[in-house]
Amino acid sequence: MNKQLNPRQIKTIQNFWNWFQDNEQAIYNACKLEINKEEVFFHIQRNLNYISKRIEIIIYEVPNQVNKLHIMISALGYKKLFPKVIALGDAAPKLEHFTIHTFIKPIAPDNKHILPSFISIAMQQVFIKLEDYNTATKKVVLIIYVPESLEKFNLSFLLYFTLGEVNFKKHIKEVHFKPLPRNTNGLLSLSELPEFIDYLAKINYSRKLKIFFE
Repeated sequence: MNKQLNPRQIKTIQNFWNWFQDNEQAIYNACKLEINKEEVFFHIQRNLNYISKRIEIIIYEVPNQVNKLHIMISALGYKKLFPKVIALGDAAPKLEHFTIHTFIKPIAPDNKHILPSFISIAMQQVFIKLEDYNTATKKVVLIIYVPESLEKFNLSFLLYFTLGEVNFKKHIKEVHFKPLPRNTNGLLSLSELPEFIDYLAKINYSRKLKIFFE
């Protein structure tokens, strides 16, 4: 267990997992079959709030794993919460229906198999445009163009799973979602975003950069 946490915090984390393990089947049924979903998620959030109100737990499906759900525990890039996220991962029990992960990492070949199912689709069908870039803070404002077929998914975490939570916190100021236009000329695909953000972070504002605002 992480040494930066006091005994009370450690006990709270243990209590959370004890509760989760006792209610695993009900949580799985809520996620998979939407049985008492609203009530179950209320209790998940209530118990998580005892640890931190800023830590996020994302429950999702991955391709080719029909009977298993994945849980991503994220600090959303807030470094002060990292010890608690690490402790949650260390204390997590072995669960029948869930696989636990900590920290949303940048998309890479070695972690694509544990990403939410819609991410691989979004990488090809979602497009982006740079709306603004602050050279002092190295933060960007982006417009995300989303096809109608993906609007049913929770898109709020789309960029987190693309860039990783640390890079998102470091480089993203605002995100605006809009319907995908018929003509995508001049737009970047979502798969190009990590390299594009890295490029922006390494340059100063110049006439060359202005092309991204046109």
